[in-house]
Amino acid sequence: MTCDGDKGMLLSPEARQTAALPAGPPILLVTVDTEAEFDWSGPFLRTLTSVRNAAEQKAAQAIYDRFGVRPTYFVDYAVATQPEGYLPLRDIARSGCCEIGAHLHPWITPPLTEELGERASFSQNLPVALQRAKLARLTDAIAVSFGSPPVSYRAGRLGVGEEIAEILEELGYAIDSSVLSGIDLRRRHGPDFRRALDRPYWFGRNRGILEIPLTCGFLGLLSCPARLRPFGVDLYNRLCHPVLHRLHAPGVFARLGLLEQIPLSPEGVGFVDLRRLTRALLSRGQRVFVLSYHSSSLLPGNTQYVRSPAELSAFLRTIEQYIEFFLAEIGGVTMTASELRAALLTWQDVARSADAPAAAAQ
Repeated sequence: MTCDGDKGMLLSPEARQTAALPAGPPILLVTVDTEAEFDWSGPFLRTLTSVRNAAEQKAAQAIYDRFGVRPTYFVDYAVATQPEGYLPLRDIARSGCCEIGAHLHPWITPPLTEELGERASFSQNLPVALQRAKLARLTDAIAVSFGSPPVSYRAGRLGVGEEIAEILEELGYAIDSSVLSGIDLRRRHGPDFRRALDRPYWFGRNRGILEIPLTCGFLGLLSCPARLRPFGVDLYNRLCHPVLHRLHAPGVFARLGLLEQIPLSPEGVGFVDLRRLTRALLSRGQRVFVLSYHSSSLLPGNTQYVRSPAELSAFLRTIEQYIEFFLAEIGGVTMTASELRAALLTWQDVARSADAPAAAAQ
């Protein structure tokens, strides 16, 4: 398998085509990295396959049902192959209240041939053939457990490289949501997203795969006006160097109102900041927002963000407040990943039909 510029790769600027959105309300997608419980800092062990958190997703799902939100659960191999993992989600999927996508954690997904370690925990560092083999196994497992193969994908640890375009096309995927614009993960052996687009765009050989980046924004004096944002992105990533991070440099810049990076997630971010981020991005013309978190945060003690029942209640309240704000206060709507792709294709066809008479008359 080869990957070059004419194959519409994921991150190459010349290979991307921004998805055109017509005028309308902002759009919210809710996505959940639905996975086994493990220590995100490592070690990455084959035995870390507990999926007790899957049954706890009903607490957040009750909120989504009340607001008519259909989340996308990106499930890993442990969830897809153990009844404790897939049965609670299958019930939700069969009721039509969610979509199921794929989430590849290479260290627990067969074939298990790579040497374990942090570098190998990012899929893009593995041989392309092994990446494809692992995703094929995960895809088949999801098809068996949920009744149909997934069409949307998010790489575990956001570990994607340019080769993912061909892999996704070969395995029948139509959507990727692995890009976190503005972030440089190379110090941890991950990808470099500093120059990645922060809006949905098409990539792949025939520009048939839709990238839906996770939502993350830079706020502060050094991110406005727009001409300063590239400088702000580079500065923030420098502030995250381990030495400067230990000196709390990112926090100092945030408190001074100079520069801060906020992900659209209830993990470590309160409702006030989520609202502030959303309003800032809306003012910059952003229309598609992705609220995301990890399934293990709903089982207290498994992530740094939720360590007790009280923190779980606050976490769920943040989700509820944000969705209410997005729908009622700013007049937004919600879609799933595949619904957004279908809508974009429809809008694209309408635009082409409208342009056709003018072109014929020339």
